[in-house]
Amino acid sequence: MKTLVSWNVNGIRACVNKGFIDFLDSYSPDIICLQEIKAMADQFPPELLAKKNYNFFINPAVRRGYSGTAILTKEVPLKYIDKIGIKKFDDEGRTQILEFEEYILINCYFPNGQRDHGRVDFKLEYYKKILSIFKKYVKAGRHVVLTGDFNTAHEEIDLANPKTNQKTTGFLPHEREWMDKYINAGMIDSLRKFHPNKEGIYSWWTYRGDCRARNVGWRIDYFMVNQGMEDKLKDCHHLTEIMGSDHCPIVLKLKKM
Repeated sequence: MKTLVSWNVNGIRACVNKGFIDFLDSYSPDIICLQEIKAMADQFPPELLAKKNYNFFINPAVRRGYSGTAILTKEVPLKYIDKIGIKKFDDEGRTQILEFEEYILINCYFPNGQRDHGRVDFKLEYYKKILSIFKKYVKAGRHVVLTGDFNTAHEEIDLANPKTNQKTTGFLPHEREWMDKYINAGMIDSLRKFHPNKEGIYSWWTYRGDCRARNVGWRIDYFMVNQGMEDKLKDCHHLTEIMGSDHCPIVLKLKKM
């Protein structure tokens, strides 16, 4: 069995100060995908880089202290890609692709549409590009695991207050349509395979108003796989008790392939 974790850490340096290494040591996933690292490679905490059982792949944004992704993996990939050929996305360090023999892993930090909706079009253009990459790999006969912070709650069940957020980015109808497009293109939302109708499963809570303690949140972090991998899924769940960020880690367990 292989255990994959995805976590928007909201700043890797801050998260390390809040117990990230203790989590890594105790949980010991085979792979952990990080989003919003907010650090250059030379700014990663040395005590984290000292973890010799992991190979580090760090894709920072050009702008310091902003965005960025990273993957820590025990297994060495056959190939690593950190550019998707669109400069405005590549400059923000939003995408990492690891090609393993058994499957392709895509780690994404999807853009936030912003409160004034000023980046919604930018966000949806990124959705379109990632879907094209997914389709390309599946067409080539590869299995694909797509994970990260999607910055969109798909259905009303995926946030605590759907009625009052109809005009909020992250739950706009045309953002949610892109989640439909992902499912219709042959992606499986791994969590909903195991918990199809369970309410109150969230991955992000605003720091305001004690929302996490009250579980007033959004599910915007996902593990998606192609339909051909469905029989390889063992479990998918959230580690809501793990603190350190305004997001919690999400977990995918795969059967031996």
